[in-house]
Amino acid sequence: MQTLTFSSVLYGVAQLAGLDRDNLPTHFFKQARDLASQRLSVAWDTERWPDLVRVESATVTTASSISTAPYPTTAGMILQVYQKDPRATTNAIPVGYSLYDTGTAQQIVLQDNDTPVYVEHKIVRPNLTGDTYDASTDYAEDDQVYYSTTGQFYNMTTDAAAGTVPTDTSKWTVVSIPKIFENYLIRGIYADYLRANGQLEIAGLEDRTAEAFITVEADKVYRQQGQVKKLNFVGY
Repeated sequence: MQTLTFSSVLYGVAQLAGLDRDNLPTHFFKQARDLASQRLSVAWDTERWPDLVRVESATVTTASSISTAPYPTTAGMILQVYQKDPRATTNAIPVGYSLYDTGTAQQIVLQDNDTPVYVEHKIVRPNLTGDTYDASTDYAEDDQVYYSTTGQFYNMTTDAAAGTVPTDTSKWTVVSIPKIFENYLIRGIYADYLRANGQLEIAGLEDRTAEAFITVEADKVYRQQGQVKKLNFVGY
């Protein structure tokens, strides 16, 4: 998956807003970050983007006549469950399933007990919450920061002493945002920025521009690259 740097989005919005990209106030960064997270949610769920789809094999367990498979840890949304790996065959027959929350974990309840099954899912959408990295701060596991040196957000994977820079891959992981959403995010965030400042008419125009960009990306996937999900027909 090609990814973008958040700084490219931030600077793109700043230029449209007529701001000096080299001297952006903290409140503007936080506003752009929060709006980006909201817009990313919309873009993420709009289409079945191939960049976001993964397939994992899962072992089926049966207890009290109920067959279940674990919910993949990287899954944000289950798309389908198959008897065979859909990446390896066009004869990957879907398995009937339902999603169940035990209160402590999510499970996939299956109508068949054949094992393994192959779970096709969309990965979890990142949530942008981090403030600018401060070398004097002791960060803890799951904390998020924005590192202006690289223009990226990072999540801390394990506690580390103050001064552990986000590019230290033993302590941090970069937050990946698909490159295909870059133009949509810039225009969409700018539309929301205008709306927050009472410029409703111009905001509406920018909304339509943002939607046009996401439509172009969908066209690339479905028409130009031919990534249309084929239907499976089962004969009896």
